[in-house]
Amino acid sequence: MNLNEVNFMEKLYLDSFPKEEQRPTERMFKAYENSQNKFSILLAVTESKNVGFFNFWDFDKFIFAEHFAISSDFRSGGYGSRVMKVFMENISKPIVLEVEPPETEISQRRIGFYERLGFKLWDKIKYRQPSYESKGISYPMRIMSVGELDIEKDHKSVIETIHNVYSI
Repeated sequence: MNLNEVNFMEKLYLDSFPKEEQRPTERMFKAYENSQNKFSILLAVTESKNVGFFNFWDFDKFIFAEHFAISSDFRSGGYGSRVMKVFMENISKPIVLEVEPPETEISQRRIGFYERLGFKLWDKIKYRQPSYESKGISYPMRIMSVGELDIEKDHKSVIETIHNVYSI
């Protein structure tokens, strides 16, 4: 990534996610530089314009989509769906992500966005997002997934795997 791309992604990241849902950017870029972490950052570009970004962890049994954001200049234009569909077409593993509980209009819309892409809400599984800071507090969230995961059987190992990346 060049400096312009990094600056775009960092600004979009900081503007798009509440502080408690943000990995400190220096730690995020360090995880990206260390390929052993299996962490990737993809920049979405159309007609030489930065549209959004997607970062994720590639684990043995699933992909954990940690952050996905589309620039406000491109929202409501179908770019989010297109970016996610292209990603899903190129991944053979199930994809898991966290969303805020469906308690606000925006969180309900976000859940609906992912449901239209085929994701299922793990509505019976209690989940708390750990803090990215060692002394921080956890937050209630929900998990959604698409692909072949048995929620009843796999939820404990999926959650444990996700929780392990918060300290990286």
